[in-house]
Amino acid sequence: MRTGTDPRAARWIAIRVGAVAAALALGFVAVAVRAVQLQVLQGDRLGSLARDQYLRELTLKPRRGAITDRNGAVLAGNAEADSVFVDPRDLPSPGRARELARLAKALALDAKVLEKRVARGGRFAWVKRRVSPAEADQVRALKVPGVGFVKETRRWYPRRELAGQVLGLVGDDGEGLEGVERAWDDALQGASMRVPSLRDARGLHLLGEAPAPEHVLEGARVELTLDQGLQLVAERALAQAVQQARAASGMAVAVDPATGEILALANAPLFNPNAPRREEMRNRAVLDTFEPGSTMKAFVLARALEEGTLRPTDSLFCENGAWSVGGHVVHDHKGLGWVGPAKVMAASSNICAAKVGTRLGRERLQHAFLAFGYGERTLIGIPGEPRGQVPHPRAEISVATMSFGQGMTATGLQITQAMAAIANRGILMKPWLVRRVVDPANGQVLSEAVPTPVRRAVSPETAAQVGRWLEGVVSDPDGTGKRARLAGWRVAGKTGTAQKADPVSGGYSADRHFSSFVGFAPAEAPRVVIGVFVDEPKGEIYGGEVAAPVFREIAAHALQATGVPPTEPAVAAAPPPEPPPEPDEGAAIAAVEVAPRRPAHGTNGVAVPLVQGLSARAALRVLEAADLAGDVRGSGRVTAQAPRAGQPVERGTRVRLTLAPPG
Repeated sequence: MRTGTDPRAARWIAIRVGAVAAALALGFVAVAVRAVQLQVLQGDRLGSLARDQYLRELTLKPRRGAITDRNGAVLAGNAEADSVFVDPRDLPSPGRARELARLAKALALDAKVLEKRVARGGRFAWVKRRVSPAEADQVRALKVPGVGFVKETRRWYPRRELAGQVLGLVGDDGEGLEGVERAWDDALQGASMRVPSLRDARGLHLLGEAPAPEHVLEGARVELTLDQGLQLVAERALAQAVQQARAASGMAVAVDPATGEILALANAPLFNPNAPRREEMRNRAVLDTFEPGSTMKAFVLARALEEGTLRPTDSLFCENGAWSVGGHVVHDHKGLGWVGPAKVMAASSNICAAKVGTRLGRERLQHAFLAFGYGERTLIGIPGEPRGQVPHPRAEISVATMSFGQGMTATGLQITQAMAAIANRGILMKPWLVRRVVDPANGQVLSEAVPTPVRRAVSPETAAQVGRWLEGVVSDPDGTGKRARLAGWRVAGKTGTAQKADPVSGGYSADRHFSSFVGFAPAEAPRVVIGVFVDEPKGEIYGGEVAAPVFREIAAHALQATGVPPTEPAVAAAPPPEPPPEPDEGAAIAAVEVAPRRPAHGTNGVAVPLVQGLSARAALRVLEAADLAGDVRGSGRVTAQAPRAGQPVERGTRVRLTLAPPG
């Protein structure tokens, strides 16, 4: 029997051990090479990839800054709202169209549009963003599978329609679309902030540090020159006038003549940015141009006085109401003979204004308007503001018509700004709407507006003389602006009633007009300039009847709110023209008007007339004839009045009338 190891087996074992050792050696070498490659050659790149798996940077978008009035009252802020989304894969297959139709109906959406949006695929589709609480409740009640909610910040306007067209609108992406929201969008949006975060195994973000305070992540606060109290009065008075006149629209602008600050900027119909309607969104007072009519006579006479082509003592022949110019006939609403410039202004003579414009000539007439800011943007900051048109009047008739405000166009803001120049001793000021922009984090003022003169339009002496003529428009018995009179303050202003151009015939419409009144108070030391413009009133069309009462209401509030003391004995506004008496009330009205009035205590009193049983219209007419005002509650006929009939009160007192339908 043989003993020992088989040399061949031993050799084979040695070979295998060597092979294993070599393989291990090669493995170690490969690991070492790979380690060098990963740690040395690719270490930075791989480390970055690793950090990207759990480190993230979040972009925190700031809350939109607030918009306030001049006293800090918030006009535009922020609120949380639900946004509705759907996961298309969770919608039931058989009844998918039915469920989407229910959802669309609850949110006032087009069902077909919603179906197309959901059909694009994916796991997410917006249904409607920033819905109202009522809409959110309706969607929750439907219990549609796959529908969910996300909290988003919604722009909120706490005072609803107040200054709606001025404030404008914000889109779903948080960017300003109209008005102040658009013009100052960069400041209101603020700057986004990037902060580091960690991501866990489920992909959720965990902040690595405390988030920034909310006021740091907020856009700048924009403070307007508007006064919310005066804005509210202007909007209400204008809306009521537009409704009563059955007009298409209206505008009102109130300006501080010394600084150019816009105190109120009203439009009718009103616009609610919380529930926007596109047709009501336009800021007509800034963006709409129209032929202004007789308000332009103030600037023509001012320039003629400045140029020396007109003197206060001049007499002008107004042709007794009809004057032939270049094959056309210019008419006055009331025939006048020889009169002075004061009467031309008070009675609003087209003929004599045209004669003054002819004295100026083509070049100086055009310059008269340009000097007062017509034909150029006011640069108030609202996007889309037009220049208006002041063409060179080539024909003789063009000189005449431009002299009383036809054949040129302007905006309500431009006209009010120009009248403010007369009130401001002849200096045209740049109007401004934003007082300052403030950083809410530290209160730092980022930008601040200051009063900015544009140019001197006329001398102080000319402005003062024209102001006296404008005062006659309101105080003169033949003045066209008697209904702008204020109890206790002197008023200066100018009426305007312009025919609107007819695009079909190429001439002027016989039944479409633009009525206006632009003036200032107190006349001797103006604190506020107000322009009121009513588009296409029905029935009564004259600016002195349609627009002047709105001026009176706005001006009274402005002077009382700012504490301007009365300078004149109280004088009630002139009553409107007497309409025909209503069939069953004529005798009652006549009896009240001819009855002797027992005076109140003092020299400025009057006894309250009996108006019970009359309609609102007739009762108000009786009160106005007695130099009193009416406050109507209800509808129908007057069933109660306070103060009672016969009680002595001061002129201008407001009598509360309670109305009820006849039993």
